[in-house]
Amino acid sequence: MSKYSNLKEDLKVLKDMYPEVELFFDMNAIDKNIVLRGKLQFDMFLPGDHLLVRCEGFEDLTLPKLSDNVLSFLINPEFYPSIEYGLKFAIHSSWMSKDDKTFIIKAINKEFSELTNPMSDSFDPTTPILMLLFDFLINDVSKLIFPKDIKICQAKESYNKFKLLLNIISKKEKERTNFNCCICMETKKGNKMVKLPCSNEEHHLCIDCLTSYYSTMINEGRMNNVRCPECEYHEIRLETFQDFQKMKKVLFTPTIPFEFFDGLLAQDICQRYRDIFFSQCAIKLSKYSPYSCCTCPRCEKWCIKNNLDDLMMECDNCKLTFCFDCLHSWHGYNNRCGKKVTIPEEVLEEYIDETEENSARKKAIETKYGKRMLTLAVSDYMAEKLLEIAINIEGSDLQRCPKCRCVVQRSEGCNRMKCEICGTLFCYLCGDSLYVDDCYKHFRDPKLPCYGRLFEGMPGTEDL
Repeated sequence: MSKYSNLKEDLKVLKDMYPEVELFFDMNAIDKNIVLRGKLQFDMFLPGDHLLVRCEGFEDLTLPKLSDNVLSFLINPEFYPSIEYGLKFAIHSSWMSKDDKTFIIKAINKEFSELTNPMSDSFDPTTPILMLLFDFLINDVSKLIFPKDIKICQAKESYNKFKLLLNIISKKEKERTNFNCCICMETKKGNKMVKLPCSNEEHHLCIDCLTSYYSTMINEGRMNNVRCPECEYHEIRLETFQDFQKMKKVLFTPTIPFEFFDGLLAQDICQRYRDIFFSQCAIKLSKYSPYSCCTCPRCEKWCIKNNLDDLMMECDNCKLTFCFDCLHSWHGYNNRCGKKVTIPEEVLEEYIDETEENSARKKAIETKYGKRMLTLAVSDYMAEKLLEIAINIEGSDLQRCPKCRCVVQRSEGCNRMKCEICGTLFCYLCGDSLYVDDCYKHFRDPKLPCYGRLFEGMPGTEDL
């Protein structure tokens, strides 16, 4: 029998027991001048069925096993099965620390040194040391490293290694599991499926259906359908919010994150998803909250306010800083321009009538229009109301210009008035505009209520 028959037999049995072992040599050409190289990818099983990983400030992790380990080994046929002279090995692992590896090497030497030492009474040249070593690593080492089935991580880096390991284990488990696609209704293995980012459920689509369905929805601009087909749909109702920042955050957060499709859909489809989603949300927001956003006058991209009461806008796309009201380049807060948006009178009256400071309705109105904008509008509205009352008081010498609505006061003269602001000619008595070519025709027309009343009300005409 050849001197290396035991080694060849061990390797043959080893290959049958562990098909995943890789041997980088020809077993039929073993001699003392050849160093045999191999490696084994292995999982370490836990005596308590799971390992609890803890790190202060992070959620606990539960690992069913310890995967992602590789044992590399070199065999010297001349001295096999001596673990001291006939076998050299190294452990590679994504989660083991340097101390863990040193501990395992010492444990292996302690376990097998006597059994494989030719000078020991326990030595047996037929000892299948590689099989014993593999079994020891897979089934026994974990209880030596984690005797209480718990790992306390002192640093975030160590914790993240176990978190990554858990993701690897979960991914491999998923690849072996069957899932049902809710679109094509077929059952497929996990490596053919994609888990959707649902909040409370686990729903999957096959890669073919996912690519086809969402590409179609995005190309057609149907953003409400870019969601899980199985989850219940709840439309966002902006009128229920009492805080602008929360409303904006919820509205502009897609049901399926933009990043989810990276690598799954074509790059241009992913960009289209971002662009159309943002545009549709901005349009919806602008219809509900007219002070909240507008399109950039330079590049026409939507610009969303961070503060409803601020008139200065900055475009994230082209970086233009401009005025929300006049859409010209920013002119400062002191240089006022015309208002682009007018708050309806019924809203102002409701806001004024709501006396409770922090009522839900008052908060909702402020979320829609902005507190400062409402305060200014209410102030202007009340001033206009008071001015209207003053104008309508019997004997008042005030009247509004029919064109610019500026208030004009008559101190003397007839009832033909001229606005000092816009130059419009109008009748003081009724407020109607007068003909430019013949401004007195209004007072000569018998059909009009101001007929013959040109001088009515002038001082000194009381007895006429």
